[in-house]
Amino acid sequence: MMHAEHTGTERSTLALARKGAVIVAAASLAWFVGVQGLAAIAAKSTSPALLQLFDPGAHPAVGYQLARIYLTARQPDKAVEMARPATLANPMEVRVVRTLGLALEASDKKTASTRVMRAAETLSWRDTPTSMWVLHDAALQRNLPRILGQLDALARRQTEFKLVQSLFYAGLDDAVSRQALAEKLANNPPWRSSFFADTRVNLQPQSYDRMEALLDLLDRSKMPPSSAERMTFIARMTETGQGAKARTYWIRTFHIAPAAHSQVLYDPAFRAVATRSKTAQVSPFEWSVGDDAPQFVSFRQDNYGYLLDVNPATDVSVPLIRQTLMLTPGTHTIDANIVQGSVQQAPAEWQLACSPSGTALIRRFATPGNALSGVTVTVPETGCDVQILSLVSSDRTDAQPLTIRSISIR
Repeated sequence: MMHAEHTGTERSTLALARKGAVIVAAASLAWFVGVQGLAAIAAKSTSPALLQLFDPGAHPAVGYQLARIYLTARQPDKAVEMARPATLANPMEVRVVRTLGLALEASDKKTASTRVMRAAETLSWRDTPTSMWVLHDAALQRNLPRILGQLDALARRQTEFKLVQSLFYAGLDDAVSRQALAEKLANNPPWRSSFFADTRVNLQPQSYDRMEALLDLLDRSKMPPSSAERMTFIARMTETGQGAKARTYWIRTFHIAPAAHSQVLYDPAFRAVATRSKTAQVSPFEWSVGDDAPQFVSFRQDNYGYLLDVNPATDVSVPLIRQTLMLTPGTHTIDANIVQGSVQQAPAEWQLACSPSGTALIRRFATPGNALSGVTVTVPETGCDVQILSLVSSDRTDAQPLTIRSISIR
């Protein structure tokens, strides 16, 4: 009887003990979760008083935030004091490691700072402040592979674009850097298109020779320049008054036959423009059709060759077709071989303007009212090495359709 009573008491005691342990564990867990939650909230705070309530070693995010605050306040020693335990607690978090490195650097502990920052470099290529530090360090060390590695990382993230592009341009200046940049581009990185797009507006004339050398290197790579990339370079040179250089590059890289490029006007009988694909890349030295022109101009073939049909436009001065020329200074006459329609009711007229200034040259007409044949213009001695010939819709109210077989300039 006594044995049974003792057994019941022991069971009750064990049950109470188990319940107590569960309660203590639950309370401990609740406390832990609560502290962690408060620490997470504190880590987003900018209040040092709140952040200092937590151990940076136990809560690395808090240590990181405090270190940043001290760095900004120019208290690097305190920043190191917060960042070091946070780094030891979370050595794989690049932001924490980088902050320790920068704090050490600000404390004039260069050797330690360099060691820590190079560790941060190995953790991630996605951290911009680390990339910027590495870029500076690599430049001091003249370490070209590291420089290009960080530029590649920044460009892939589309970060610090102006800086990155300016350094890419600087890389054109010497043969070794140019070769290294060509090798990066040959791997077809995601920033290749933006690199070439920027050259369209920002590449400077003093870099044209070196850009051409870069493109020639790419020619021998597994990813040669596309027609669009070449045309970007040609257009840039042309628009900045380097027409002769642009035309020479176009002739060389697009293998233009001597018989075709030796003429004053390229494709005078419209064969090339009439037969090329609608998606083909077009240089300034070929006929190009205006964006709003397809409804007013078209090409077709008859038994004798190709024809340009021109219809009256609903709006005045719609650019129909155009071509960049390099006429010598002096007087030139534009003639059109018209096979159908009346020049007195022509729906279009020729205009010639200097490039890139856009200054229109004065026209003289052999026959009053005829702005298509016998049109004389005088190219000045200076300031007009490159010209743009445009066929533009006229403002005639009685305009009628017209067909042209060929154009000549003499």
